[in-house]
Amino acid sequence: MIEVLVVVAMIAAMMAIMGPRFRISDSIDVQLSGMQLAQDVELSRTRALATKSDVRLVVEVLGDSGAYTAYLDLDRDGTIAETHDESVALRGVGRRPLRPRVRFGLGNASPLPNDPTGQPVGFADGRLLFNSRGLTEPLGTAGVIYLESTVNPDRVSAVAISGSGGVRLWHWRDGEWR
Repeated sequence: MIEVLVVVAMIAAMMAIMGPRFRISDSIDVQLSGMQLAQDVELSRTRALATKSDVRLVVEVLGDSGAYTAYLDLDRDGTIAETHDESVALRGVGRRPLRPRVRFGLGNASPLPNDPTGQPVGFADGRLLFNSRGLTEPLGTAGVIYLESTVNPDRVSAVAISGSGGVRLWHWRDGEWR
């Protein structure tokens, strides 16, 4: 019985030491969220090109959390009603909530140098539209979506979308964007 208690105590001590090392850091949380958002924006643009239909990405800022949803213009009439069917038709994005310790925001970072708005979501009404040619609408619209850690405001990532639909991921490190 004593041997079993000693083994259990040793396992508990090892778990207490090793457990925190397996936790995802604030920095990694924000980086992963930024990578996922950048991939989803790219996927939305690619689907717009492949289907020759409009695609809209809608960002929902929900206090200390948030989500985004992508919609595909199923009937190609130029109108996106933001229905469940349009969201499911995009295959891959749908509605994606942010990770638990991540929200839309700039934290302690300064806006990217070419960011015209400096807002957490740099698109009118939080809506990004790709036309059937993969270009942003209104034509040439550019913007940035910022993600910050709710725990450490120095951990920030940004997804910049150019007017031609190009996507670039940035991370705030040591007081500068990289």
